[in-house]
Amino acid sequence: TGEILCMLSSPTYDPLNPPAAADTNPAYDGVYLNRFLSGTFPPGSVFKTVTLAAAIEHIPDLFDRTWTCTGSTVVGGEAITCPHAHGEMDIYGALANSCNGVFGQLAAELGPEVLQEYTEKAGLTASYNINGLSSAAGRFDFSGTTGQLAWAGVGQYNDLANPCAIMVYMGAIAQEGKAAVPRLILKTENPLGLPSLPQMTRKTGTLVESGTAKVMADMMSRNVIDTYGAGRFPNMDICAKSGTAEVGGGQSPHAWFAGFLRNEDAPYAFVVLVENGGSGADVAGSVAAQVLDALVNGY
Repeated sequence: TGEILCMLSSPTYDPLNPPAAADTNPAYDGVYLNRFLSGTFPPGSVFKTVTLAAAIEHIPDLFDRTWTCTGSTVVGGEAITCPHAHGEMDIYGALANSCNGVFGQLAAELGPEVLQEYTEKAGLTASYNINGLSSAAGRFDFSGTTGQLAWAGVGQYNDLANPCAIMVYMGAIAQEGKAAVPRLILKTENPLGLPSLPQMTRKTGTLVESGTAKVMADMMSRNVIDTYGAGRFPNMDICAKSGTAEVGGGQSPHAWFAGFLRNEDAPYAFVVLVENGGSGADVAGSVAAQVLDALVNGY
């Protein structure tokens, strides 16, 4: 959750030494686009953290409610579907199961103005200045029918989010509302390989209220324990939300995994996006597990 940014965008290559097939191999399409800073993508269920923040603050009996998911819930005359029936659950279970039906209903109940307000507050429509580079601003549309609003509330419909902004929002949840604005590290000089830079931290405004952030962090921790598998993240107090974002056109969904560590000696926020990767928890979660394992455990 500090301000130092470790960033990887792929595909890529050294423009001074391009591969022979760079112009003909589709694998190199978009090679000059840094997806972390300049891309926007359907966020899928990672956006449910924004809907959750709004629901915590606007629905007084949220934690007393229960829902029964049969795999399809009609909202505004439109079927909001889940991959399978989740059965009966409270809001903790709805987040851990990533139930579209529950969060679609919450989005419809909250309404377009509230969802717009919380999306903007979360910084997902803003652009960040990263060492003079401007990140792409996300775009969201909450002006459609009630059914379309329900889909927007689960991170689909016309939602487009920037990975950098998602990571900053995760950092804000970790730090009870405000996050450090990332900066790029060009070189290290410390013998241990740590950045040798003055500790000058530039903070965002309040992206989520402190009390709400604490509740969300605990709920995201339960996601890992109940659904993703805490054993995949040894020696980590990790809070996370996965996303499997449908993109249409017969393509596989984008896989997301975003969150943060509450380890005092490893206070990292992270986001992983695998374009057309499939399952967020399985594919992007596995990438996150490997990177975090190396950071925390040195494996």
